[in-house]
Amino acid sequence: MTKIEKFIDNNLELFNSLGNSEVCEYKDLSEFDSDFIDYLKLNYRFDYKGICVYLVDSEIWVENMLS
Repeated sequence: MTKIEKFIDNNLELFNSLGNSEVCEYKDLSEFDSDFIDYLKLNYRFDYKGICVYLVDSEIWVENMLS
């Protein structure tokens, strides 16, 4: 399991409750390790269980793609 998958699993209830076009923004990247951020910089986004995690400028955004 990747760190991003674990992050999604740990917050799945919150992320599943996001509505259409609603995102959860994480502005403080200090809570994420460098591997997590580097992956998003290289790959743009990560999709798992209908949840999309991506980097926008210097923020991590999470979106429920199934809503």
